[in-house]
Amino acid sequence: MVLDHGIEYKAVSSSRDGVVLRRMDETNATISFTQAQFRERLNRPSDPLIIKPRHYSEASAKARIKGGTDELSALGLKDQETVIHREFYVRSILKREGEYREKVRQARRDGVRPPDVVVSRSPEPMRRAIAEIAREWQAIRINRGLVRPTYRNPEKQKLFEPSPSTVKRWVNLMEENDFNPICLKPNYQKNREEYFTADELVHLSKALNAACSTTRPNIADLHRIMEHEITEANKLRSPLEQLRVPDVGTLRNRFNDVPPMYKQLGRKGKVETDREWRPELGGIDVVRALERVELDDHSTNLQTILVATNVWQTLTKEQKKLVKRIRLWISAAIDVASRSVVALHVSAIPPSLRSAMTALEMMTRSKTSLAKRLECSTAWPQGGTPEVIAVDSAVYFAHRPFRVSVNDAGTNLFLPPAGEAPMRGFIERWFRTLGSQMFAFFSGRTWGSVAEKGEYDSEAEASAIADQVATCLIRWVVDGYHNTPHAELNGATPNDMWFQLARDYGVVPGPTGALRNHLYGTGLMRVITKKGIRGTGLQFQSKQAQQIRRKIGSTPIYCRMNNHDLGSISVLFEGGWIEVPCVHPELSGVSIWKWLATTEKLRLFNKANASVSRPTMLATFAWLHEQADIARLEAGILSPILTEEDFDRFEKKMDHVFDVVDNPIEGEPRPEGEWHPSDELFAMLGIQPVTYANAVRAAKKAAKEARARAEEGGRPEFSTAPVLTPRQEAEAELDEPVAQHISNIFDEE
Repeated sequence: MVLDHGIEYKAVSSSRDGVVLRRMDETNATISFTQAQFRERLNRPSDPLIIKPRHYSEASAKARIKGGTDELSALGLKDQETVIHREFYVRSILKREGEYREKVRQARRDGVRPPDVVVSRSPEPMRRAIAEIAREWQAIRINRGLVRPTYRNPEKQKLFEPSPSTVKRWVNLMEENDFNPICLKPNYQKNREEYFTADELVHLSKALNAACSTTRPNIADLHRIMEHEITEANKLRSPLEQLRVPDVGTLRNRFNDVPPMYKQLGRKGKVETDREWRPELGGIDVVRALERVELDDHSTNLQTILVATNVWQTLTKEQKKLVKRIRLWISAAIDVASRSVVALHVSAIPPSLRSAMTALEMMTRSKTSLAKRLECSTAWPQGGTPEVIAVDSAVYFAHRPFRVSVNDAGTNLFLPPAGEAPMRGFIERWFRTLGSQMFAFFSGRTWGSVAEKGEYDSEAEASAIADQVATCLIRWVVDGYHNTPHAELNGATPNDMWFQLARDYGVVPGPTGALRNHLYGTGLMRVITKKGIRGTGLQFQSKQAQQIRRKIGSTPIYCRMNNHDLGSISVLFEGGWIEVPCVHPELSGVSIWKWLATTEKLRLFNKANASVSRPTMLATFAWLHEQADIARLEAGILSPILTEEDFDRFEKKMDHVFDVVDNPIEGEPRPEGEWHPSDELFAMLGIQPVTYANAVRAAKKAAKEARARAEEGGRPEFSTAPVLTPRQEAEAELDEPVAQHISNIFDEE
């Protein structure tokens, strides 16, 4: 047979000119090749032509019918040894017969008496020859190291001598099958007829299923239960239809024959069995940085106190006990090739489309500036455009905004089936590393399971404030994890591997400029006026924007605002994006959080005819850039992800557009010292500085304490909770969440 690219041919003829082959399919076509063409196919580097001699011979065809194969290599090792052993006896008998016939012919030519020792296929001559052949075979086995006979083990000295009739049958088989040794393959009957009836097998199968359960019962106990059930069933059957009781040995043997995977399925469940028996294909083969990024969400196994750090010290002991304890949510992305974390977003609220978009935007840029402001010792340069992003089956990963942003960035999205965590094994394993290493020094851990946790009261033992834990998470990643040798990286650290892969293969940079606005900006609907487009108290104006206004009038138009750069706004018009710059070029590269902090610092909102000098504003931007609290806000730590509703709320707080002047203004505040968010800024961002587990009870308690201090002649502390009216108490019971520690300049809202 000639096999070429999966097509079977039968050799018809061959000459010096070429070969003639016939296809062995329904076409039955005859094809010719020159010797050069045939040699080229035979020496092909990949998928060469294959020649199998004697494939269409009668003996090979019989062997395929009998045993399913005509190749010795397809047999098991034990069967291969058996065939070689039997063939040795056949070849030795035929050799002795040939030598004896030659001696008889030579004796006749010489006129002498023939040999006295007769060699034939009669029982006695065969028995004598078999004894000699057995000793020869034993010597061969000793030379091969398969047998080591000693006087202490006489069993190994014993020779195996088949009967003359058996050897004679082997010889006949070889002669009938053209001396193809595959005919000597053992043909033991494997598919025996079932001994038990169908009704008896019902009870036997029930006992086997019980043996594969999570309780792991004893086989002897199961046999007694089965025996009792069969005995009870026989009481309802006629004497001629009595069921036999399988003995305990039969039950044990049948249980031993159950495949181990099915035993584990019954004892340990589908999830663990699937993890144990799923085939592994060597993992994911990636060689370039950002070739594959895995993105997932995780709830930390640590109870934290939900309160702003700078507010915690102002609370009384009773108030501190009532503050809500929560588990933070983490949205993280890891680069598989370098094991580097390219995105890390920590939030007090469950993950959603907004957190997914934040992590997606974060993985496309360098985060060194953020790491520096959080006092990290090393840089965090890992960022760029991934080639593939692997996510789980969360619904927000399939939403339109996420899919559109991934597609337009030139990235492929991998959505595995639900419940297939191993398809994102790297990020899943990283979360386990995070839980075991990062939270080992904190009290309030929830541990990995109820059994591991025991009687430990995680909520009562919580002592870490949420935003501090979030900062520690980032510092652990940047300074700890990225600088720890990794076994899967041959001892290199994620930082070292990132720089090595970036040097050798390069990294596709993340989207920049206007493209970044288009992909990751917050969507807004705005009306273009003669002053341009208004957003966060700023005006964005350009000639193109006014041309659009002349065409659409006062119809709202879709825009995108980049939270990390207020230098421009993107406008979608007639199937394309148009970039409209801010009227204040100083805001290029300024984030929305820094801008709000600046306006709060300089008190520019809700102030008619507000103005600020350009040097003071730029100095404030530079000063805030070094503040850790701004870094926390820009990283989204405990702050909500800004939406269109948030921008609308900002603009209500900032009704007037301020002027930027070149000359200094008398009384302008100087940016100095350490900055912390004020209650006003918290209110504008929608952050609750304090969240109580029971808002109504906490508010009543705080109000009672304030009244008590007032009666004593003292002055209530700043930012204590206001006294609630009955209506406010009812509304608080319905709304549930929080009592706020903020000043009262926005109380009427």
